[in-house]
Amino acid sequence: MAERDTSEREQDEAPEFGRAKRTEAEKREHDEEELDEALDETFPASDPVSPTRIDGPAS
Repeated sequence: MAERDTSEREQDEAPEFGRAKRTEAEKREHDEEELDEALDETFPASDPVSPTRIDGPAS
């Protein structure tokens, strides 16, 4: 009976885990799209686009 309780709990938790994983994949895809767009808008250029924002040294 303990095995059954565990499997039921895993099934209940699985959709949330899948949803979080899907969100991470969507974020990566969005970041890739943003980078591709920035590269298209700045091509040709001597310096590549930075995928992160650089504000300078922290205060």
